This record gives sequence, C-alpha cells and structure tokens, in this order.
Amino acid sequence: MRTAKFWVGTGLAGALALGYGCGSNSQNPTPQEATQQNPDAGTDAGVLLTLTDAQIARVLQVANAGEVMLGQYAAPLSTDPAIQAFNQKMETEHTAVKQRLDALLATEGIVPEDSALSLQLQQEVQQMMAVLSGPNAPPAGTARDLALISAQVAAHARVAFIGDSLLTTQVTNPALQQELLTERQTVQTHLDEATNLQSGLVLPPTTP
Repeated sequence: MRTAKFWVGTGLAGALALGYGCGSNSQNPTPQEATQQNPDAGTDAGVLLTLTDAQIARVLQVANAGEVMLGQYAAPLSTDPAIQAFNQKMETEHTAVKQRLDALLATEGIVPEDSALSLQLQQEVQQMMAVLSGPNAPPAGTARDLALISAQVAAHARVAFIGDSLLTTQVTNPALQQELLTERQTVQTHLDEATNLQSGLVLPPTTP
C-alpha cells in the first residue's frame, strides 16, 4: 500500500474561515497553495499516513457530515439569499451523498474506522464554526456572508486536496474507488460554485 505525506494544517481552517475581505490566493490559500508557500510545513507538521479502505471510508463520512454541519450552521446566519441557498444545498446534497456512501459500505462489508485524518477533519469543522461564532466574528451583513462562504471554500478545498493527495492513491476496493471519484467531482462542483460566490462578494460587479 502506498503512503503519502499528510499536512495536518490545524490552524489553516480557522484562518480561512476568517478569509473575508481577502481577494487574492496569497491571502486565502488552499491547503496545497499554503504548503507550496511554506514547504517546511509539509515536513515539520506532517506525518507519513497510510490509510486502509476502512479508514478512507471514514474520511469520506466525516467530510460529508462536516459539510452538512457547516451548511446547517451557516444557512440561518446568511443575509445574502445566494449564500443562504448554497449552504442549504450543501446540507441537502451532502446528506444524500453520505446516505449513498453508507449504503455502499454496507453492501461491500466495509466497516469505517477512524484515523488521525478523520479526527483532524472533525476538529477543523468545529474550529471553523467556533471562529465564525467567536468574539471576533464579523457582524451580520456582507462581511459575515463573505466569512461563511470563505469557510465553505476552505472546507471543500481541503477535502479536494486530501482526496487527490491521499485517498485516490491508496483506495483498493473498486466500488469505493468509484464512489471516491464521484464524490471528488461533486466536491469540485461545489468548490467552483462557492468560489464564484466568494468572488462576487469580494469583487461585486461594477455598473457601466
């Protein structure tokens, strides 16, 4: 089984959740970009992580559950209808994906197992929500909407990076591999939508 280096990036999620008002990638990097900007982070803060199919299954469960939680949390806090609708969509679609995944795991006889990665993902979602509800959270309005959608961008970018660098290189069960590919496409679609919404708030259209 292949191994890959997993950058824990504990503080990244909270930093990205407060990425409102930052229009450039240098200020609001994806995990991959952050590692490129600080190569030592991947060495000093990372571990060599080997995942079994059971652990990969758990990572997928946690990633989808985290998106459901984030959507449920953010939707009522949003004042922009588009941001609110996106978070409601995340709750609905990731719930459906998790249900499909659970059915596949039952069929394949795969019992999900926690790993350092799945536990880290759970912690990061909690950190995001803590930052968004903490004393330094932005006030209601555009600033808060931008923080909420920036959290979605960060969460989806994180999962996309993990999927590409760790999960797809190690999964062995064919059915789980296909599910992983399907979920990766869904994550990319959501990431593109969230990025467009974020850009619209950072750089609103100008009137000719």
